[in-house]
Amino acid sequence: MKIYLVGFMGAGKTTIGRELAARVDAPFFDLDELVEAAEKMSIKDIFAQHGEPYFRKRERDLLRSTRNLEHGVIATGGGTFTFDENIQFIQSEGLSVFLSAPYSLLRTRINDKAGERPLFRDDLATHELYANRIKYYRMSDLTIEIRDDETPAEIAERLMLELPKSFHGATRAPAWRRV
Repeated sequence: MKIYLVGFMGAGKTTIGRELAARVDAPFFDLDELVEAAEKMSIKDIFAQHGEPYFRKRERDLLRSTRNLEHGVIATGGGTFTFDENIQFIQSEGLSVFLSAPYSLLRTRINDKAGERPLFRDDLATHELYANRIKYYRMSDLTIEIRDDETPAEIAERLMLELPKSFHGATRAPAWRRV
């Protein structure tokens, strides 16, 4: 069982993903962190030195490597789920969950880290990017509305309640069945 968290920057994919992974007893992976580790530089620097197409190729390659996982919670980058081949891959490999937050909340969350986000230019351009991406995010198998007053633990708990029954307990074989 693999759960792929999708959504715009600031939606909480990493924070909620870590919380969810602990609850389902599965490993957690953040595609952005994996790209940074593989390249030994920040995403901002990757964009500056190599450009967005290079970053997207590395992101896609690391996404494909999740095929080898038996189970896991994977936080995708904000743009990962906007490419048809990535959408098809994710939908064939596991469950996609859109963490849907109002733009005003996202804007507040990314405001402090705007300098680290290569696709954040100004509020108008960022809102336009959000508006263009939302149609892709809505293709997800499941949508969880993010509320301003909830903790990551509360959101993860709500997400757990929304998972199909087949996902509960599917992450690890019972101890008596493990080889």
